[in-house]
Amino acid sequence: MYFELASDFVINDTLKPHVGDNFRVAAPGLPLQCPDTGRAIYPKIMTTGSGNGIHEPAFFAKIVAMTGKEKPKVVYIGTPFFDREDKYESGTKSFRAIGCRIKRLMVAKECTTPSPEEMRRIIVDFPDVIVVSGGNSLFAMLRWQSIGLDLLIKEAAMKGVVLCGGSAGCGCWFDTMQTDSLKPEACKLSERVLTELSAEERLNWSFVRISCMGYLNAFCVPHIDTKGTNEVARVDIAKKMLLDAQLESGMEHPIIGFGVDELAGVVYENGKLSIMSLGKRKNGIGEATCHILYVDQRREVMCIPLTPNTGEAATLEELIERAMRSVEALQSPLDLIVSEEISISHAVHRRGVSRAIDDWGLIDASVKATEADDPLVADQLLPSHTHERTPSNLLYSPAPLTIERITDDINATTLEERCAAPSPPPPPHTHQRTPSNFQHSPALHNIGRTSEDTSTMSSCRNDHEKVPVGELPPPPAPSVGLFQSMMTAAATAEQLNPNLPPLFPRGDPPAIKVGNSYSHTHTC
Repeated sequence: MYFELASDFVINDTLKPHVGDNFRVAAPGLPLQCPDTGRAIYPKIMTTGSGNGIHEPAFFAKIVAMTGKEKPKVVYIGTPFFDREDKYESGTKSFRAIGCRIKRLMVAKECTTPSPEEMRRIIVDFPDVIVVSGGNSLFAMLRWQSIGLDLLIKEAAMKGVVLCGGSAGCGCWFDTMQTDSLKPEACKLSERVLTELSAEERLNWSFVRISCMGYLNAFCVPHIDTKGTNEVARVDIAKKMLLDAQLESGMEHPIIGFGVDELAGVVYENGKLSIMSLGKRKNGIGEATCHILYVDQRREVMCIPLTPNTGEAATLEELIERAMRSVEALQSPLDLIVSEEISISHAVHRRGVSRAIDDWGLIDASVKATEADDPLVADQLLPSHTHERTPSNLLYSPAPLTIERITDDINATTLEERCAAPSPPPPPHTHQRTPSNFQHSPALHNIGRTSEDTSTMSSCRNDHEKVPVGELPPPPAPSVGLFQSMMTAAATAEQLNPNLPPLFPRGDPPAIKVGNSYSHTHTC
């Protein structure tokens, strides 16, 4: 299939029919296989959420280290940016700074595309590193497939060439990705197009989900902590895309999302992933990292931040399992579900219990984001609602949260201090005298009782089950005045309504059950 853009200005109508095309060159979830021996081969990949993120010192040093050479040979592929000269200069600056030999492969147009033999020499035989620029991912996938470049890149990967890039150069290595390839300025002359568009036209586009080369079996979301130029949060659209895809394929075949913050990096080596971070996100809220996204059995989409810079490598399956396990341990409702509202109480109260979650980073981010417009922080927190203390959650939730308790908990620096945060008393309740508790409740509630007597009654009721029979202290002498007033009130009540059962049976006073015996008394 031959594909080439006819214009450097308008590309939307040309690309849109190809959104559903299949660009995979690897079986999802399976490693590459050596054609001669059949052994499994895992590509070497280092990628970041932003286009030029690979030039950050920490990320660049990792790329060079993965090659095993001080001055690796580099091939730069700028197809997503339509082979623009300025993007080539910025995309290779770090490699030029250390004296690397660099070759530039220009295939965006037919007139600059080398022969298949020459492309093989450039892509397969020459490089230690292949760098893919940011830009229009859908155009790059279409163009590579039409000229066979995707298969040459696969062959290079099987030889151990390091694949790297950011943005489009991040998502292209995954099974699928979210892309803004259909926005009107996603063309070669983007700056000129932007000057000719109205404000409404700049906003009038949508993200799409496309298939990619398939080396990593996940749905990649680069720039997940940002909004598109249409002012839509990428994480929100990623949730909808993932849910739609999951419901279409069936819940028995989980589809996993993998979000990458702009200042986060992903290293894939020997079949295992490790997460790198440059620190705070660009907006200063929370630490840049990667995220596992999936649809749970309630058809809610989870977004679980992974802990970066641990030095630990794990398979994608292990990261997914760890993320799911951490959510299950949090008890329902879940802390990390996407929401339009932000509440810090649950982020503080229900901390991450596995290494899949950066709990203190989440708490810090949630505190700073209560007034911030940050879609990813909102994605990590629960809808705002009151924590209710009920019989069903009493064992796991011993006290309701208050603003004072949240403040104390945030400021606490040790487990003892956090546990010492005061809990408010339970709400007051009224002891009701009913037929079912009549014989154990010998007196009218609050009729003629003093504050002291009411306190004594409460103490007795709380403690009577704790004291063995025979060890009770002698009851206090009955208060004649109090008893007289009680009997008077009871008689008055019976006169007003003769149908009421007698409050005190004639004869012996009511009995209070203590342990396995009954004690007759007129006072509590």
